[in-house]
Amino acid sequence: MNIGEIVKQADILVPNEVSSADKVLQLNAINQDFFNVVKIPQIAQFSCAAAQSEYTLPPDVRLKNIDKLLVGMFQYQSLDREDVTPAQNAYSFDDQTHTLSLFPAPYTDLQGFLRYRRIGVSVFVPANLAAVPDAPEEYHWTYVPALAAYLAHTQDDSVKAANYESQYKAAWNVAAQNYQAGDSG
Repeated sequence: MNIGEIVKQADILVPNEVSSADKVLQLNAINQDFFNVVKIPQIAQFSCAAAQSEYTLPPDVRLKNIDKLLVGMFQYQSLDREDVTPAQNAYSFDDQTHTLSLFPAPYTDLQGFLRYRRIGVSVFVPANLAAVPDAPEEYHWTYVPALAAYLAHTQDDSVKAANYESQYKAAWNVAAQNYQAGDSG
């Protein structure tokens, strides 16, 4: 389902005079909000070189979304979010440069594994209504009631807005539970 289809379906649910540009802007917010609720695990692998402490990771990795870091068979703790004792391996991550720093640097060439949570990275524009949400395809339909809730709010129809909000939020909560259930930590 693309954003043009989402807009058309939401317009059927809530007839409105809201501009397409404003609807697309709201879809950008909905796309981000989806990943604030539904934490979908991703794995980034990288090769570590002996004595090298810094590594550039994919641009969709954010410090707040890093869940676990292993280098070889050694787990690393976050210097930013955890109490790290001097004897523990630790890491820091710079969201601006996407640089992961390991303390201490690996003693030999090892494989690194980073588990993190996906984020919405697409920026929708009114000129491209064929763009698709970053969420897994089975959740694209939830963007329809999410946009319909916004449209109902613009029409001062709080009852309809609450109805659509409860629909998409319930679906997102189930999705979040499903992804959490598959996560053994």
